[in-house]
Amino acid sequence: MNILKIITFCSLILAPVLVHAIDGGKIETMQMPAWLERNGVKRALTPGDILNSGDIVSTGKSARLLIRLEEGSQIKLGENGVLALNIIQPPKETSGVFAGLLNVITGAFRFTTSQIGNTRKRDVKIHIGAVTAGIRGTDIWGRSSDEKDILCLIEGKITAQRQGETEFIMKDALSFYIAPKDKPALPVSPVPKEKLAKWAKQTETQSGHGVLTADGRWTVNVMSLKSFTSADKLQKTLNTAGYATTLQKIQIKDSTWHRISIKNFATKADARSFTAAINHQYGIHNPWIIKSGM
Repeated sequence: MNILKIITFCSLILAPVLVHAIDGGKIETMQMPAWLERNGVKRALTPGDILNSGDIVSTGKSARLLIRLEEGSQIKLGENGVLALNIIQPPKETSGVFAGLLNVITGAFRFTTSQIGNTRKRDVKIHIGAVTAGIRGTDIWGRSSDEKDILCLIEGKITAQRQGETEFIMKDALSFYIAPKDKPALPVSPVPKEKLAKWAKQTETQSGHGVLTADGRWTVNVMSLKSFTSADKLQKTLNTAGYATTLQKIQIKDSTWHRISIKNFATKADARSFTAAINHQYGIHNPWIIKSGM
């Protein structure tokens, strides 16, 4: 087989792998508890986790997520939220179109096109309850609840459509649309700045309150146990509760311990806040803080 045939053969074999290796997005910043559900398996989220089509991310009380899509846009999810990433498909070529279909099942949500992503082509549709927004480059905030669905255009231009109704265009910055459940939708109206500020706060990470980042250098050592079985049980309990931990074997003099830790806190204040919150929960007593490398 000559060299040209070898190259062609390898290209055909590797092509599907290379396409699959293109990531749709990743967790950039977060506050726990939070979970990732993939192929029916649910586990605790960690900063830096890669996300792809079909994933479902969710948050618990006081939690937040900041997701950076491959094309540069940001997705923010507030507390007690559920977001299904039905499609997050990067183009095979840089000049192609990034395709997205996102479903905000519940909770507050924000989609923002970054300056980096302004030059990228995108075709993203976002379902916020029964309302669908079509996006190519903009900044929107939305929330779905049992009572109503809210769509707020902060900047840019979008198409919007409530299920079963006619599609319309929203192009006035700082305007919002409310669709109560089982009632006629309200007309698009200007949003007061104080209301928008209150809404935006629901999707922003809270500095000093347990924020995690992929490069965070502070670690909370939750507990050290001599019994591996007990340590493994606690780790699984915390994972189910939305707290991603590591389990490490530690040798102290002649004794072997199994240490459960949570890494990547952005600052010492974030680690300290989480330590206070987790202390005396799940049988945990007196967790302590260290800096990476110490």
